[in-house]
Amino acid sequence: MWLTLLFSLPVAGAGEDQAPAADPVQAIWKHQEIAFYFQSFTTFYSCTSLEGKLERILRELGVHARVKVRSADCPYAVARMPRVVMQVISPVEATPAELAERDKNKSVRELAQRVRGKKSEHPLDSLEEFPAQWRRVSLSRGRLNLEPGDCELIDELKKKVLPKLAVRTVRDDVQCSPNQLTLGQPRLEVDALVEIPKPDAAEDKGT
Repeated sequence: MWLTLLFSLPVAGAGEDQAPAADPVQAIWKHQEIAFYFQSFTTFYSCTSLEGKLERILRELGVHARVKVRSADCPYAVARMPRVVMQVISPVEATPAELAERDKNKSVRELAQRVRGKKSEHPLDSLEEFPAQWRRVSLSRGRLNLEPGDCELIDELKKKVLPKLAVRTVRDDVQCSPNQLTLGQPRLEVDALVEIPKPDAAEDKGT
């Protein structure tokens, strides 16, 4: 049996257990740094492979992340207990608390832009609200090349990273066996807040 991690994205005809599409909500981009030490007793990664795997997983959750793994063994050797640092930009609902946090940091970001001599035009640097939607997201072994030995990594993400993102756990059957490979099929389903894609320019013109 293979390790299976399921966060499921709504796809037409995907199955009866798919959650209905939620109503759109207003969201803003939230910038944050998330850092933690990762230790596995069964699977060891090189720094580059761990960075790539984490970035792919977060991308499936609608999160833009730049992951840096820091270890004395980096960049290519096996990292025994690396420190993982993530520069994360993710959507959060535009609640009064989140808007207040955004406005508190607004002057700092504007000052940084003035120092650089130009205003950023990148959409992820925008302070404006945008439409987003809660969706059941699916991360499959096939898309992400997850293996049975990745169970501890998924468990660490569940405990240390997902609580800091706009992610709601729907079903949690991730149970890693201490000091041995997990041969079962852990199941983790979440609802994630993702940006609603903008219509194509052609659609805007009605063509």
